Amino acid sequence: MNDDQAVRIGIVGLGTIGRIHATRLDDLGATLAGADLDVDARAAFVEEFDAATYADHHALLDSGVDAVVVGVPNRAHEKIATDALEAGVDVLLEKPLAHSVESAERIAAAARDADGFCTVGFTMRYANPTKRAVELRETGHLGSLSHVSIDYLRRGGVPGGGRGWFTDESLAGGGVLMDLGVHIIDLALHLLDYPPIIEVTGRTRSEFGEYAVDDSATALLRCADGQTISVETSWHGTATPSRECVVRGTEGGLGFEVSGSELTYVTADADEAVDAIEVEAEDMHLAEDREFLEAVAGAREPTETIEEALVVQRVIDAIYESSERGQAVGFDPERVD
Repeated sequence: MNDDQAVRIGIVGLGTIGRIHATRLDDLGATLAGADLDVDARAAFVEEFDAATYADHHALLDSGVDAVVVGVPNRAHEKIATDALEAGVDVLLEKPLAHSVESAERIAAAARDADGFCTVGFTMRYANPTKRAVELRETGHLGSLSHVSIDYLRRGGVPGGGRGWFTDESLAGGGVLMDLGVHIIDLALHLLDYPPIIEVTGRTRSEFGEYAVDDSATALLRCADGQTISVETSWHGTATPSRECVVRGTEGGLGFEVSGSELTYVTADADEAVDAIEVEAEDMHLAEDREFLEAVAGAREPTETIEEALVVQRVIDAIYESSERGQAVGFDPERVD
């Protein structure tokens, strides 16, 4: 790819999330193409972006794109991602990595052997409060981190009203834990710099819809160095909607709403006032797509790694196992496939 040549990005899956990425990548100057089985979705994409479209991802890859953004049901991730990686094309998969840990491991194995890279869309990393929290950790303002607590709670927020693929376990692999839980699990681990996990305790529930998948989940992760993580997520329930994060350390602690514009900072000295740290609001998808585009162009390394996404997938699997068994389950930090 020449320096003066626009990066060519293929969007696989032209539904809501595919169009979200397409809009931002178009604004960033990428040359777009699209692929979808649905002829109407392809026609709408052509009309909006004046871009070439194809009936499947094979034809899209054959067209010579530099990278693909994959926004299709979780079960289809593996085939599209591995085909793209084998073709030397970079990949941004919408979360989660896959519908099962076994499928996720096969994608990760393909990525390790590929010339291109594969990353997963954990957009909460790109929020400015998150970036500021990482800066404060790196500059020592928090001391040794001990605990992160994050919730992602909706009220009346079941995708598709409970009638789409998000509530079909054969396609999604699970419910809210696969949809929203992945975001906060990654965010908590990211804030702690991905420490080794040794134990997972979780409880999933299906309380408010006519579907078999979970619509709420609670989990506690214990790390090898004593750090802990607690996460709570729901599509619908008797709680105020929230995306609240609390970070605790030996020197200071933080509280922030992930999509907000302010963090509260407290020190270990109870006599010191609570500080408000202002940050600019950020379009998380725009920031994510900007960094993906830069990585495809070779200007930076990908922000998320496939190994981190695989850890998140294994944590999800462990939460489901813990919920089914009714007890904590061990988590091998040295596991290599």
